[in-house]
Amino acid sequence: MPDIWGQTSEKGQIGRELREEVELHLVRHLGEPHVAFSDQDGWAGRSREPGPSIDVMVVPPEGERRFAYVCTFGSSLKKATGLPPTDRMEFVLAVPQMGDARTDLGMLNLGANTVRQFAKLVHIQNIRVEAGQTVQFSRNPRPILEGSRQVAFAFIQPRLPADGFTRLKTREGEAITFWAPAPITHEELQAGAHHGGPRLSAGLIKAGVTEMLHADRPSAARHAYGLGRPIADRIRDIFRRD
Repeated sequence: MPDIWGQTSEKGQIGRELREEVELHLVRHLGEPHVAFSDQDGWAGRSREPGPSIDVMVVPPEGERRFAYVCTFGSSLKKATGLPPTDRMEFVLAVPQMGDARTDLGMLNLGANTVRQFAKLVHIQNIRVEAGQTVQFSRNPRPILEGSRQVAFAFIQPRLPADGFTRLKTREGEAITFWAPAPITHEELQAGAHHGGPRLSAGLIKAGVTEMLHADRPSAARHAYGLGRPIADRIRDIFRRD
């Protein structure tokens, strides 16, 4: 059997078996998923993209739940950086669906591309994933969403599915941790750099931030949970305005 887990192990599962477990996990905690993007060439070993082969599954809106949920599959087939060697990870985001087909599809594509990008990036760049860890893609990042102040991401535990979703224990005793790259503002990014990831994560959760893509969410950095920006940053902003 090919060593698809990135290590020699008698517990190695083939991709199909592990996918079934992830799909069942989504069904139990949220709803039935559908594959929106399938990296077929990647599974066959012919993908031209770097990193692991990543599919994206989508749980569509249902009933009063007016958001879709996107979840990667493929990242967990390789070792997780900075976590115990038996631990694996996948990435999720929630995408609002408001009834306008064009807008909804655009948001869905954004969510799917974001989680897929992170699922590959953690293996290519050896990014450490932990609560409150932040990622920005340039020194002067542009807004993630048009008209938004969100310029970076912070990893948080998923909050919207039913309890127990964050960690999946597989039949073979392996574990998959689900992480959400939540969009954050420049102020929240600065607060995280100054106060550290654990306080940023705790503050975001206390302020009610979830894995939902929410373009006009107000910043939680100043008053919502006491993570004020460093004084030097505030002084620099005063001079910039002048």
